[in-house]
Amino acid sequence: MIEPATPPLPDPLPRKINVGCGHDRRDGYLNIDFHSVHRPDLVADVTALPMLPSASFDEILAQDVLEHFERAKTAPAPREWARLLVPGGILHVRVPSLFGMFELLAQPHYREPAKAEEIIHLMYGTHAYNGDYHLAGFTAKTLDDHLRRAGLLVCEASILHGWLFDVRARKVERLANDAEFLHSAYFSILGRPADPGGLDRFGSLLADGGADRDAVERALRRSDEAIFLASNPAYLLPHAARLGLPSRVPWTQRLRSVVTALRNRR
Repeated sequence: MIEPATPPLPDPLPRKINVGCGHDRRDGYLNIDFHSVHRPDLVADVTALPMLPSASFDEILAQDVLEHFERAKTAPAPREWARLLVPGGILHVRVPSLFGMFELLAQPHYREPAKAEEIIHLMYGTHAYNGDYHLAGFTAKTLDDHLRRAGLLVCEASILHGWLFDVRARKVERLANDAEFLHSAYFSILGRPADPGGLDRFGSLLADGGADRDAVERALRRSDEAIFLASNPAYLLPHAARLGLPSRVPWTQRLRSVVTALRNRR
């Protein structure tokens, strides 16, 4: 079936884009979707948008989009979105966390078939219409790698509902803001969003000159958590002590020793 012609694009164009908008059309955004039934501003393949000018948009929103592409398109899509962003612009992505979904599925609460189906639904999509399938999933490391290859650095990250990465990435070669740097370091080194305690303590060290960024990265790589993850599955981390594995030092205690060591270097 031939899709209806797209209405003329707004002139001037909005400074923000909502790719793969579905029914979530947003004011102030150029809403783009492959399906005209969603009534977007532009009907197009969001992985290739040659009709839009380079370096012209401050923000691109891609919520629940990347997982719907064939994996061969996972790398080209962020590269195309990065092309559209101005220097310093933000890509906001939300994608499934493979580890998060597996951890939910392994919980006793989800062992009964009806409950397990809830997580399987999250893994594979609703199948409500053509294209509403999940063809890819992500770990923090794979998502971070795709973004870096596109010229984007994670500057904020969180986990929603235990299974969704909610990530903002900035089009820069180096993050100027220390808080954004810390979010990026945690995500790329420990494979998870930063915790508030780590952000506060390392942020204070960076602010008062108690440590530089190289020292912070070394501290994260040498942390008990990183050492544990180097030889154990991540899902065992919360259960290390009970299973007789090397104990996981509480984060606040671990950070306290790291902070003390860094301060003593001054």
